[in-house]
Amino acid sequence: MADPGRLPRSHVPALASLAARVARDPAPYYRLLHREPGPVRVPGTAGGGDGIWLVGRDADVRAALAEPGLVADAGTGDVPGLVDGAGLVAGEGRAEGAGRAEGAAAGPVAGMMLASADAPPPHVAGVVARAGHVLAGRLGSRAGADLVPEFCDWLPAVALGAALGLPYRRTEALRRWCRAGGPAPLPLPDALAVRARGAERATAYALASLLGALLTRPAQLTAVRDEPALIDAVWAETLRHDPPAPYLVLRAHDPVRLPGGAVAAGERVLCLLGAAGWDPAAYPHPGRWDPYRAGRPPVPAHPWPGLGLLTARYGLPPLLGMRGLALAPGFAPRAVGVRVRGPRRLLVRLGG
Repeated sequence: MADPGRLPRSHVPALASLAARVARDPAPYYRLLHREPGPVRVPGTAGGGDGIWLVGRDADVRAALAEPGLVADAGTGDVPGLVDGAGLVAGEGRAEGAGRAEGAAAGPVAGMMLASADAPPPHVAGVVARAGHVLAGRLGSRAGADLVPEFCDWLPAVALGAALGLPYRRTEALRRWCRAGGPAPLPLPDALAVRARGAERATAYALASLLGALLTRPAQLTAVRDEPALIDAVWAETLRHDPPAPYLVLRAHDPVRLPGGAVAAGERVLCLLGAAGWDPAAYPHPGRWDPYRAGRPPVPAHPWPGLGLLTARYGLPPLLGMRGLALAPGFAPRAVGVRVRGPRRLLVRLGG
């Protein structure tokens, strides 16, 4: 019999290749973790690394995020969406201690992801709304477009720039920095810089997933057009069903005990936020995209949930209201990716 809290040996090869396979379809791995009384210990692989604990059930993920002894660490990815996907399980080449003090000083990661103090400044809503009208207006006379580069990649940068107090004319510089790194377009503390980049990228992918979900469900699209307040529920369901930042790596600053097992000081815990959102014990029929879903909202798989929601709430209505907006004939959106996940293309036809 396998030791409690350790994955049966026959399952290790499947999880050891998680980084490559999850890019195509993570659902089978989510189901695998839901069957285990997590956390689940996966050893290091031939490429090196000291192994990692996997946490994938909703209750276990919430417990990990609320545990003061587990801290976000810049050496292992201090916000979701910025961990090196190639080392998702093996953990090769991670810098130890590179941001340890900063991560430890930040306290529980729940304070980073879930605190109400994360509300963006009030003026950001107006900036985002104007940007949504401008971006939609540029598409108004077109017969077709790819909404990923022409809408989803721009709106989050505008929102982030407004939240950080950056002039609108610096939006392109901010967008390039979020994707390519290098010197930031304004001075930021390291932790905020990492989080800002992750938030911009996660929002862009989430917008693409949200639009893809609505465009493949015309009745839902019509409902949101008629009642824009539904965007909040659509956004929440998108983060659950198609999380843009599917996982978060934490490190145990002190020995901690999670439901199902103990984690020693120094060990890493991979919180699979995407798996938590597909936990059938918390979300019946998790594969069904349903913005009317009852129950408590899922843990937001996003580095800056308040800013992401504001971007969708105020920036999407001008686009969704465009006459003739529909998927291009024969095109079906498909989410891919490990570090950040969402459609890379979203081909549509327009009324122009």
